Amino acid sequence: MKQLCIFAGVLLLLLSGSCRKIRQTQEQIAEDIVVKAMTDGRWTVTVYDDGTNHLPEFDGYEFQFKTNRTVDAIRNLATDATGTWEGDGFKRQISASFTPAAPPVLLRLNGLWQITQNNWTWVKATQTISGKLTTLELRKK
Repeated sequence: MKQLCIFAGVLLLLLSGSCRKIRQTQEQIAEDIVVKAMTDGRWTVTVYDDGTNHLPEFDGYEFQFKTNRTVDAIRNLATDATGTWEGDGFKRQISASFTPAAPPVLLRLNGLWQITQNNWTWVKATQTISGKLTTLELRKK
């Protein structure tokens, strides 16, 4: 009986380790998919709405997300500013951070965005900023 209990305990430990590895693998796959989707091409802002349409402020901007987790805001063929980004496909979140020295319109992108809908070429996300639900939509160019 004692041997059976020890065997069951060892089996439980092995299974819990396997479950952890499976979860880590799933998270890595989700992250790899996010990185591939975001870094493959340039993106434009097609919706930025917090009750007011701020889309005209983004006219001419394209965003190049890079695998080193930086993002270039490109306007008139020149990099206006470089920020950082993170994506979590498992939690369906993306975040961006531009420094205060960046043009004010780019600071609107800062923060943690919850992805509500997406496909390979389109992402819709929301976050609450200053008490307002803000909707962001990006499309691959």
